[in-house]
Amino acid sequence: MLVKILGSGHSGGTPMIGEGWGGANPLNPKNRRTRPSILVEDADTTILIDTSPDLRLQLINANVQHIDALLYTHSHADHLHGIDDLRAINRCMNRWIPTYANKQTWDDIAERFGYVLDPLKGDTKFFYKPCLEKNEINVGDRFKIGNFVIDVFEQDHGFLKTLGFRINEFAYSTDVVEMPESSFSTLSGIDTWIVGTLWEEPHITHAHVNKAIEWSRIVKPRRLVLSHLSHKIDYDEVSLKIASDAELAYDGMILEFPQN
Repeated sequence: MLVKILGSGHSGGTPMIGEGWGGANPLNPKNRRTRPSILVEDADTTILIDTSPDLRLQLINANVQHIDALLYTHSHADHLHGIDDLRAINRCMNRWIPTYANKQTWDDIAERFGYVLDPLKGDTKFFYKPCLEKNEINVGDRFKIGNFVIDVFEQDHGFLKTLGFRINEFAYSTDVVEMPESSFSTLSGIDTWIVGTLWEEPHITHAHVNKAIEWSRIVKPRRLVLSHLSHKIDYDEVSLKIASDAELAYDGMILEFPQN
């Protein structure tokens, strides 16, 4: 099992329009961050989580031509608006992409990108648009894709709820500032946890670095990786501060898991 971090940045990316590199050193390539998407893979199955606005280049860089399933955490633009780039995947596979999201996300997809749910016109077999096969999921659901068992848990993003995913012994929590006790229970026993941490100071909609580290002391994963990083985070500087507790994500990072 591998997890590939396609994009480790926040909604503005780094460098950010109007604010540049912020506190991040432009000479370190690990500070150049695209918007958040990840892949979860084994020898037989590839799962994409979220379609960032930088998805085209992310999929090219990772040499992705096949997706067995797509999961959405929520419908904010930095997690959704690369959706049109999926049509190339439809073409490569010559089939629709099974896609899993909650009702709110599906409602937003239907409003903004309704064409991804429409059938191809007439007898057309060529995928001239993205085609997503709708599967509605809810907090507490468990389902299986290939060899991956996926548990869906609740996250509070301040102004809306997002979905977290436990996939076998891995968990992904982006865009979260608080979690109910039931979600911590779902995370019990995981090996690796990616948590979105916007910056070092507290924020009203995102966890900050120390909050994620506090959570990890409850969950006790073997490995804590902080992602969804803003331009205020310098990779080397913050890595030194948290070296004993966590590590920072970067675009192209690959996480490997011990075989059971």
